[in-house]
Amino acid sequence: MFKTKLTKWSRLDNAAKIFPATSGKKDVRVFRFACELTEEVDPIVLQQALNETMESFPLFRSVLRKGLFWYYFESSELEPVVKEEYRPPCSSIYIRDQKNLLFEVTYFHKRINFEVFHALTDGTGALHFLRMLVYSYLTMKHRDVFAHNMPVIDYDASHEAQKDDSFQKYYSDEWKKANKQLKQDIPKYRAFQLKGERIEYGHMQITEGVMSAKAVLAKAKEYNTTMTVLLTAVLLCSIQMEMTVRQKKKPVSLMIPVNLRNYYPSNSARNFFGWIDIGYDFLRDSDQLEDVIEFVKQFFKKELTKERMAIRMHELISLECNPILRMVPLELKTLFIQIGSVLSFSSDTAIFSNIGKITMPEPFAPYIRLFDVFTSTPKKELSICSYNDNLVLTVSSQFESTDIEKNFFRILSGMGIEIEIAAKRYKT
Repeated sequence: MFKTKLTKWSRLDNAAKIFPATSGKKDVRVFRFACELTEEVDPIVLQQALNETMESFPLFRSVLRKGLFWYYFESSELEPVVKEEYRPPCSSIYIRDQKNLLFEVTYFHKRINFEVFHALTDGTGALHFLRMLVYSYLTMKHRDVFAHNMPVIDYDASHEAQKDDSFQKYYSDEWKKANKQLKQDIPKYRAFQLKGERIEYGHMQITEGVMSAKAVLAKAKEYNTTMTVLLTAVLLCSIQMEMTVRQKKKPVSLMIPVNLRNYYPSNSARNFFGWIDIGYDFLRDSDQLEDVIEFVKQFFKKELTKERMAIRMHELISLECNPILRMVPLELKTLFIQIGSVLSFSSDTAIFSNIGKITMPEPFAPYIRLFDVFTSTPKKELSICSYNDNLVLTVSSQFESTDIEKNFFRILSGMGIEIEIAAKRYKT
């Protein structure tokens, strides 16, 4: 008798549902994490490390399928293959109506690259995967060094915990009803939009700055604030320097993704993030950096609380849980999501994504120089992360002009911070 193996499937989380509907030429919804080592990458060992890492992350073997009402993940037997970097960063990964893995691992000289379609995971989940991959690679590559003193990595979530849909876990219809009035206080903007010649579709501008994390932290302390507040204020000021007086009639607004795991216990390797929008009116308010910093500091203090993030989260999930909308066919849902995406496009000028401090076992320090992160975007997006004292700030853009990037790094350089800058244009 023949045995039929049952295919496992799972629903997309709340945030993931947006990405298949809105990915396309303008934004492929792919982001990259990279780890730069102090030695050339050995592709054979990297493949072995990837095979081992996949045992810890079975969710990443999923393919995206199209149902009658929603997209869904389906388990597969596909095996990821390590390749030398063969195409530009953040190229399209998701191919409609095709069974393919939603991530890719490549290498180039000393860099290990991990790229992923955003429907599969968010920055935190991707980082856990890359950290485990690098851990496996280094312990295999330097087996003789670590044979009697194996380093310990601080991520041991079970397979079930990784698959957890934390949006659904923490959604409460009663909480939403009780706090219905509070959502009216969430700021919304009709923001200034960057103008200028765009590079052709399939191209992306990448500007990367590497600097001392300690130096930036010391400068933030001089302003009596945090690194995130300082860099947010610098980015706002960098944009306004390119605005005309008439353009300043609209605020400069930044969308800032927020890791909801900081507010709700979760080991999910899926998407579990929210965001805040911070807008600053340069026509009405001071354009001095000190004043912008104070505004950002007070805004973060008010908005980055569990209660305020819960309001945003529950508002998004309530749409998905609406019994009428749930019965709408996928094609019509996709159309609604695309219209909503177009309407929300005007809410923000740019994006600022802060991954934060990346840690690895201390014995790995001689083998790792830095980590880097950036993403595809139809706007300009600043992405930052740090490892030891190397802070990497990367701006991805589809605009011809890099004046805002120059303003940003010049402001930091003017503070006495030494910066190593690299700028490239990629055809994707």
